[in-house]
Amino acid sequence: MDALVACHPNAHRTTLRHFFSQGRVLLNDQPARSLKQPVLATDRVTIADARVRPTQLPEGLKIIHQDADVIVVDKPPGLLTATHDRETRPTVLAILNSHVSRHNGKNKIFLVHRLDQHASGLLVFARGIKALHHLKAQFRDHSITREYHVLVHGLPKPAQGRLTGNLIEGPDRIVRPCPADRGQPAILDYRLISAATPMQPISQVECRLFTGRKHQIRVQFSAAGHPVVGDPIYGHDQYPIPPGVTARLALHAGHLIFRHPRTGREMEFLSPLPADIRRQMITARAAHPLRAAPALPDAQASRTQHPVATLPSKIARRQTGRRPAHPRNPPSRLPSSGT
Repeated sequence: MDALVACHPNAHRTTLRHFFSQGRVLLNDQPARSLKQPVLATDRVTIADARVRPTQLPEGLKIIHQDADVIVVDKPPGLLTATHDRETRPTVLAILNSHVSRHNGKNKIFLVHRLDQHASGLLVFARGIKALHHLKAQFRDHSITREYHVLVHGLPKPAQGRLTGNLIEGPDRIVRPCPADRGQPAILDYRLISAATPMQPISQVECRLFTGRKHQIRVQFSAAGHPVVGDPIYGHDQYPIPPGVTARLALHAGHLIFRHPRTGREMEFLSPLPADIRRQMITARAAHPLRAAPALPDAQASRTQHPVATLPSKIARRQTGRRPAHPRNPPSRLPSSGT
């Protein structure tokens, strides 16, 4: 409060407390957590304009930060990020463009990255061409931090590691592992948060992406023998959805860090694990026995990948019409040098 009063000496303390209750008091461009929060001499305390405070939009979309250059949203599951111009279903991009054009018809939102339709969590959008190019450059040089909360079947081993390999999208729009001379490299680090047990056959992992391939987390964990819970495309038949568990894709973008395109300041946003994903873990307890996952090869083993051999059963049957054997040699996993 003292720092806020020092910045706005003519404002009444009651007014400043009201601004804080509205989420308009910002510390280094982030909403202040408390009026007693420590403030350093180098910190910047500001009050956001009432027109740009956190906003709830249609379809359950929530704006958690917006300024003249960027908008950060928390996307609910089931909502498309963006698609072609003739799409009639609601998308995040269309909702945001409608939102900003109400104040000025010339305002426009630009797509920076995507989340799968049935995933949830944090997305950043640009509010101008310069901001778009700046954010895209951060994605290209991997300076943006993107971390995801994921529920997977079985118990990934080791408890912390790296999944690598090349991925390629087929004519059927399904992404598959492929040899190193094809497709694009995909890298992610993961850390086990909550381990599966015989009484709870689902593990919670935290993933950090270093590449942004389509369906990357889903494909790489499926190929490793631990598909994401609720995945209708890359799930394995050996891991059916336990009775009583909602078949929602258990993938949530919970942590996002980037540099502001105008000020260069680091912007950090957190979104907690949604209640429906937490309920999935609770409901799964004792509902389905834990099955042993296929052993992962040693880091020094051959890294040759065979895309057909690593396909989940239900995908392979679409191509061949018959049920293949469960993959015995998923892609190699290299030990992480640290998240």
